[in-house]
This record gives sequence, structure tokens and C-alpha cells, in this order.
Amino acid sequence: MMTSIVTRRFGGSSTGAGLLAREIPRRERVLLTAWVLSTIGLVLGGVAAAGTTYPTAADRADRWEQLQQIPMFVLFQGRAFADTAEALAAQQAFAVGTLCAALGAVLLVVRTTRAEEASGRRELLGGLPLGRHADLAAALIVALGAGVVIAAAIAAGLVVTGAPATGSTAFALVIGSSVWVGASLAAVAVQVTTRTGAAFGLAFGAFYALHLLRGLGAMAGGEGLWATWLVPNGWLENVRPFADERWWALLPVPIWTAVMVAVAFVLVDHRDLGAGLFPGRTGASRAAPSLRSVFALALRSERSSLFLWSTMIAGCGLAMGYVGSGAMAEYADTAWVRAMGVSLGVEPARVFFVYTVFVFVFPIAAQAVSATLRPRREEVTGTGELLLSGPVERTRWAVAHLVVALACPTVLLSVLGVAVGTGSVLGTEGTAGDIIRFTTFTLSLAPAVWVLVAVTFLAFGAVPRLCAVLGWSALALGVLVEIAVKTGTVPESLFLLTSPFAHVNPYYRTNDAAPLILALLALSLIALGTWALRRRDIPA
Repeated sequence: MMTSIVTRRFGGSSTGAGLLAREIPRRERVLLTAWVLSTIGLVLGGVAAAGTTYPTAADRADRWEQLQQIPMFVLFQGRAFADTAEALAAQQAFAVGTLCAALGAVLLVVRTTRAEEASGRRELLGGLPLGRHADLAAALIVALGAGVVIAAAIAAGLVVTGAPATGSTAFALVIGSSVWVGASLAAVAVQVTTRTGAAFGLAFGAFYALHLLRGLGAMAGGEGLWATWLVPNGWLENVRPFADERWWALLPVPIWTAVMVAVAFVLVDHRDLGAGLFPGRTGASRAAPSLRSVFALALRSERSSLFLWSTMIAGCGLAMGYVGSGAMAEYADTAWVRAMGVSLGVEPARVFFVYTVFVFVFPIAAQAVSATLRPRREEVTGTGELLLSGPVERTRWAVAHLVVALACPTVLLSVLGVAVGTGSVLGTEGTAGDIIRFTTFTLSLAPAVWVLVAVTFLAFGAVPRLCAVLGWSALALGVLVEIAVKTGTVPESLFLLTSPFAHVNPYYRTNDAAPLILALLALSLIALGTWALRRRDIPA
């Protein structure tokens, strides 16, 4: 195990943080550029589209009524506090803006701290005049500074588009504050686990869970609204941009950030370099017979991640199923819900569940892309080459990881369907048949995720140095065009052309054979990736 260097002091525990902070923007320029521009673009694009989406007072009143009648919009997007175009646009952009901002912050902090330790680069710098907290302090300086830049750019952009300066500043601070919350969560997560993927999952999973807890409190309404004040995402929502702003609701954010960062620094001092707060278990001296295969090794590599994701999805699914059952029992007879039920091809009382289930396909796809990239990580670190030096073919090694990457989203979607169905049964309107119905529906989404897995695997075989960029870009494209088509920014035809998720979305799917076609497409891409892998060097 790598150990920390504590025998020398260089003036302070954060000495050298400034030097590292100047280096991070150069090394992470692709991530920083993509994150900052996508966050700014999503927010400004969503607000700019509000004039087209709700051009008249009648349209805005119609949207306001929709938000009051359909609780799932409150759960996943946020509350609206006025029926002006700007306030409705802020409501629609709240979730995607805060989640995108937090996502980039988590990625940046994890990549510049835990990933550096896992690769051994941080230990190589141990002989330099760097304090014990230097790398974490540098990561936070860059992440929090990026939050300020994002907020300033959004505020300026909104004012240029003609939005009120007060509301623009408030909404910009909401998005910038979500960067601080996400970065602080990541600062703690990287101290807990030794695995980069697990640290990312813990931090961003926690942020998303806080977002849903805010939504549950907002859905409760009336006396239940106090629950929104228990989580940072609720504080941000209660700022109420473009609707009688509550500036004081932002005050807890820097306090939260300071406390979480202080906790992270304390945890740094209580662990060794390269280790986590909870030490890893030592392995057995001899492997069990069940582990003596390449596939078993690949499965074991993803076991912890799969268990963590399954636990989080099961918990969220149960809560959504239980709460949604009662919510839709109350709202199922409204005109908006009936119309949406017709468009989705389901009963009005099941609208909430279909909408909920489809939203979860995106984080599940992220886990699948991460699992597909594992052989590339093994190739870069040298463990893959070590394995291939024995009687193991490269195709068998790569395909073993591919099978696990395809199986993980299938398992997670099954868990989601069972959990939502079980929650519905435990609720007021559910029946035992809901478990089968929702599991069948969730599994119908799997081919779209398989296509992303196949694209990533093809990139791994053909252009390994770019496979991570291409894999995550494919997922980001699917998410962005989904958001853009709903805000009217791009036409539906472009959505159908660029995103596999469009062909499993009940609202857009017109061909019942779409899942089969997607599965065949994934198989074709996998075949091309396997062919390319056989014809390149390892490592490459």
C-alpha cells in the first residue's frame, strides 16, 4: 500500500496548492471547456426558448396550470413561483442546470484527486514541496472558481437576452451554487473509497438523491414544504428567481461548502496516500474456482459498483413508486394527465411511473459506459497487458468485460422495474401486476443503453485514446438532444436521428420493432469493435 509522506513539512498542509491549481486547467482543459460551455449553453438555451415555447399569456397560463396538476414535473424539474416566461423557463431549466453544473464539479474533483492517487502520479509528486492537502485544495480552487465563472456568464447572458437583471443574477447564483455543493460532496467522497468510479457514484448519486428529496418535499405541498429546506437543492429552489427573489436562501450554501470541505481535510489527515477512509479487504491467498476465468474477473471488478447502483436505484424506485401511486390517484382525472396518458399510450394513473422510469435510464447508461471503459483503464495501467501475457486471448478478455457491461444496465433496469412496481403495490393504487408491467417496460429500454455500450466498445477497438471522450460524448449527446427537443430548440427529426433513447421513449416511438432494431445495431457495432481490436497493438 502506498503511504503518505509526513516526515517533511513545507510551511503548511496546503503548500503548493496554487501551483497545482494553475496546472489543472491545462491538463483538464477538455473537461473544463465541455462542462462550462454545456452548462452555460443549456441554461441560456432553455431560457431563450421560453419565448418560443410560451409566446402568449394564454400559453404561459396553460403551462402554469400543467405544473399545478402534474406532480412529476415538480419532482424532477422544480417548482414554478410565477407564470411569467422567465419564471417558467427557470423552472424548466432548474434541474438540468443544477445537475449539469454539479456533474462537472464532481468529475473535476474526482479526476484531480482520487484518480491521481490511483494512478500513482500523486505519489511521484511527494518529493516536491507540496502540503498534505495541496491536491484537494487545488481541485477545489479550480472547481469553485469555475462555479463563479459559470454564474457570471449565465447572469450576463440572461441580461443580454432581455431578462430582468435581478432574476438573472439570482438564477445564475443558483447554478453556480450547485457547483459548490457538488464539489464539496466530491471532496468528501474521494476520501471514503479508493476507486475513482465509486467516488464519482457516491458524490453525484448523493447530489441526485438530494434533488429527489427536494422534489418529494415539493410534491407534498402545504405543510410538507418544510422538507425542502432540509437539503441544499431545496435552498437553491427556494431562491425563486424571477419571482420575488429570496436572496437569503443562498446563505446556507457557503456554510455547507465550508463544513464539507473542512470534513474532507480532516479525513485526508486520517488516511494514507492512496488509501480510503475504509481500508480495502485483503484477498485470499488462493482464488476460488469460481474466479478462475476472465469473465469471473471482469464480473468481480464491477461487483461493488453494481451493488452500489442497485441499492440506490432500488431505494429511489421504491420511494417513487410509493409516492407516485398516491400522487397520481389524486391527479389522474385532470385534463393534462389524461392527455399525457394518451400520448404515452398508458392509463392516466400510470403516467407518473412511465415518466419516472424513463428519466432513470440516463444515469444507468452512465454506469454502463463506465463499465465498458474498464478494459481501457486496465490497458493504460498495465494490468490488462499483464493478464494478456498469460494464456488469455485479447478478444476473450475484452468480450468478457463487454458482456458484464451489457449485463449491468439490464440488471439495473430490472431492479428499477421491480422497485417501482413494489412501491406501487405498497401505495394506494398499485396491484401485484405492476411489478411485471414495470419490469417489462424497463427492460424494453435496455437496447438503447446497449447501443451506447457498443459505440464505446467500437471506440475502444478502433481509437482507444479517444474511447472515453467518444463514449461519454455519445451519452451527453443523447441527454442534450432529449432536453433540446422538449424545449423546442431542435426538431424531433434530429432527436430521432441522433439519440437511441428516442426510439424507446414511449412519447416518440412509432415502431414496435425499435428495441429489436437497436439490439441489432448494437451487435453490429460490437462486431466492428472486435474486428478493430484484433488489428491494433496493446497497449495503444
